[in-house]
Amino acid sequence: MRAWMSMLASAPLSVGWSIGTGMACAGAPAIPSSDEAPPPAPEKPVPAVIETIDETTVGDLDGTRVPMGNMTTGTYTLPDGTEQRGTICSLAVTEGPGVFVGLGSEVDVDGATWRVVAIEKPAGGLGSVTLQRIDD
Repeated sequence: MRAWMSMLASAPLSVGWSIGTGMACAGAPAIPSSDEAPPPAPEKPVPAVIETIDETTVGDLDGTRVPMGNMTTGTYTLPDGTEQRGTICSLAVTEGPGVFVGLGSEVDVDGATWRVVAIEKPAGGLGSVTLQRIDD
């Protein structure tokens, strides 16, 4: 028995990693070797760029100053070319007269497309328009 105990005492422990093989011994979790590339991180959704411009103020759409005013009820054009009637406002995106937009319409501002996602005109108060940048 003494020889058997001496043999056990001098034997290396086999818990954890087997040196140089990258393989785990029985009962130990497998850990990837350092030369394996980690799995790619999942792509994070890009948050939407949304801006609200209050009536009679100047908004900032990606660094472009855009005045908004003249909220009323009228006809505006949707991206598919159809006309819609509802609350509209004027956005001064170019020199000259403003462009009238309403819910669902789109406007180009310095090469970026912005869609009207909300428009509000409370009775007797100033309104607002909310635009979302449409990324291709």
